[in-house]
Amino acid sequence: MNDLRNIVDTTLVPHAAFEEASRRLDQCFHYAHGANEPICIAVIGESRTGKSRAIEDCYSRNMSARSADGLEVPILRVKTPSKPTVKSLAELMLRAMSDPLFDKGTENAKTTRLHTLMRNCQTKMVMIDEFQHFVDKGSHKVMHHVADWLKVLVDDAQVALVVAGLPSCQAVLEQNEQLSGRFMSPVRMPRFDWSNDPHREQFLDILGAFHESIGCHFDMPALDGPDLSFRCFCATGGLMGYLTKLLRQAVWDAIDRGSKTIDLAALAHAQQQAVWSKDGPCGIANPFTREFQATPTSELIERILSIGVAQEPPRPSRRRSTAATERMTTRSVLSAT
Repeated sequence: MNDLRNIVDTTLVPHAAFEEASRRLDQCFHYAHGANEPICIAVIGESRTGKSRAIEDCYSRNMSARSADGLEVPILRVKTPSKPTVKSLAELMLRAMSDPLFDKGTENAKTTRLHTLMRNCQTKMVMIDEFQHFVDKGSHKVMHHVADWLKVLVDDAQVALVVAGLPSCQAVLEQNEQLSGRFMSPVRMPRFDWSNDPHREQFLDILGAFHESIGCHFDMPALDGPDLSFRCFCATGGLMGYLTKLLRQAVWDAIDRGSKTIDLAALAHAQQQAVWSKDGPCGIANPFTREFQATPTSELIERILSIGVAQEPPRPSRRRSTAATERMTTRSVLSAT
């Protein structure tokens, strides 16, 4: 039963961008030792495109282990806190290295202890997820002090550095000449665009892989069929994260119903539960209902590609001060008289 509940997450799918990311990360890890300077790579993409999954995949092949010689941590992996400082980032890294005193000591003391642990645990790579947090959301300023500290850390420890984040994290590298000079060309994880032929073919291949896996246990229409494949694209915005959430929810619902069937109605219900939207994706009808017009048009595709994109909050209206309003009112009265 547990295997069936996890069938979506354990399904291997042909994803060219993911495979390229895995190849480059593995290469970075294996050639990090002995390099003249740190090998650095950024994994960049919109939310839910599979960035975290790609670095997790590399991390899972090089897990920490305890041997007779002590703890080995080949890859030190952390997520950037929302407002990183050297102290907070160092504490997270020390905690990931199993330091019981991760929150003790000054900034310099933490840094020295981290260097020692990385050397003793034979660390070869540092992975920093959510790297866009190095840019302050409000001011859009790069937190240069933390970025400089990270650069010095990987230089001194002679380890590889992998950062993953939204496209906005590129500002960290573009505004830090020394840091950007250490980075190779980025690994980009795009969302699938139905109007792009190679993208559409990959998306169909992925749907076919999921159908082959899920279809062994449930009676369901072909996910990669001409009609249903476009509906799946419209329901997920071409984002791998949303697609797996949708299919995972559909499987769970079928298991809970005690049913061996996943039809359009079941997918419609799963989409409502799995994919966040206020009034349906971009205000259109649920793509798995009969009301939805499954006809690819440039206007519809453009709207679908906005799924998962953060909406800018409305700017507050600028109101005149009470004093200014009173002065205007006084002038109006005087001019009228």
